[in-house]
Amino acid sequence: MGQVKLDVQSKAISIPQWLFFSKKIPLSEIKGKTEQIKLSGGEKVFKLTLTGDFGEQEINFDDYEGYATFIYEYQKAMLSA
Repeated sequence: MGQVKLDVQSKAISIPQWLFFSKKIPLSEIKGKTEQIKLSGGEKVFKLTLTGDFGEQEINFDDYEGYATFIYEYQKAMLSA
């Protein structure tokens, strides 16, 4: 899976799907967020679940740095939205 990106200009999250397509979720449509850390095959997987009018979207991060950076940017964007 590609890297999840926060598009500050359009105030949306861009989630890579298959091939070169991505799903954009406007920050205004996100109503809830659940964070979870679980072990999978001895490796930590950082999971973020977003809920809202669009349904439920799961985002997995393989490393803590990517996860922490995304959470920080997400919180910053939500404060300015």
